[in-house]
Amino acid sequence: MKRLLSSPFSSFFVLVLGLCSSTLAQPRAFVAQSVVDVGVIARGNTVEHAFEIRNEGDATLEILEVKPTCGCTVVDFDSTIAPGASGNVVAKLDSKGLRGPIAKTVRVFTNDGRNPQIDLVIKANVRAWVEASPGYARFLAVLGEGGEPVVQTIYSDEPGELVVTKVRSPYPFVEVDYREAGEEEGLSGKDGRQWIIEMSLAPNAPEGSFADFVTVELQHPRLKRLRIPVSGFVRPVIAVLPRVVDFGRKDLSIPQTAILEVKNLGGPDVTLGTIESTIAGLTPEVEVIEEGRLYRLRMTLAPGMAKGDFRGTLTIPTSSQLQPLVEVTVRGTVL
Repeated sequence: MKRLLSSPFSSFFVLVLGLCSSTLAQPRAFVAQSVVDVGVIARGNTVEHAFEIRNEGDATLEILEVKPTCGCTVVDFDSTIAPGASGNVVAKLDSKGLRGPIAKTVRVFTNDGRNPQIDLVIKANVRAWVEASPGYARFLAVLGEGGEPVVQTIYSDEPGELVVTKVRSPYPFVEVDYREAGEEEGLSGKDGRQWIIEMSLAPNAPEGSFADFVTVELQHPRLKRLRIPVSGFVRPVIAVLPRVVDFGRKDLSIPQTAILEVKNLGGPDVTLGTIESTIAGLTPEVEVIEEGRLYRLRMTLAPGMAKGDFRGTLTIPTSSQLQPLVEVTVRGTVL
């Protein structure tokens, strides 16, 4: 009978073999379906899909980071997946603003040395069951003057009768009206009923910017509500640039001057009255560049003003009924 003799060399070999076996334990990321096609979806809808990732290795698979592209949002993912188990990366596709065939990618980074990056793709065909042309309204107006109507044509390339039942404006100063398109009003090459929506900006629109949606209620087999973006900017009748005059830090051993412009953006001509200042030592002087339309205001700080910071207001009377007074902030420091 033969006996197996142990030796220091054989013990070392067994130890090394055991260490090698332990270092060979690795995670293995496997995705059976990395590309999913959700088919036709209506623009504005969202879809979710759970991508399954299986760990076919013998060590824990770690999902280190998940980066979605524009249009996709990662809702949830399993950060660790045990050997032989499966986990999910749940992605949501927002079709708002998309059109036609699209493909959006979610990039997954793992601790799998062979497969450190996995691209998961959601495909879809985004269709608007009901369309608006041009599909938006943008107004640029002057205070008190309103804006010309923006005409939208509502139509559908899908089967089924299209009826506009109601149109709602988000603002009292954005006026909307609708009617069925006449023979000469509709878009050519489109079957079925078409509708005309007129959006106009009323003269009482306040100064400043605005942005929202006009809501169109529909009777249609595919869509019951359509939103059309509406935005704009209402400029003042009298524009003053700059709106804040900053002299900065000045040594008044000699007079210091700053200039601003007063521009009439409205229709009727505008004249300026006597300008008043709350700052002692500041003298305003008006120069006519274009009568009724453009003026230059020269402001001079006289030597002898008290040292230190100063801040005050210029009040500019105008002949405009909509903007009879314009106030400008003036500030600075006398060294």
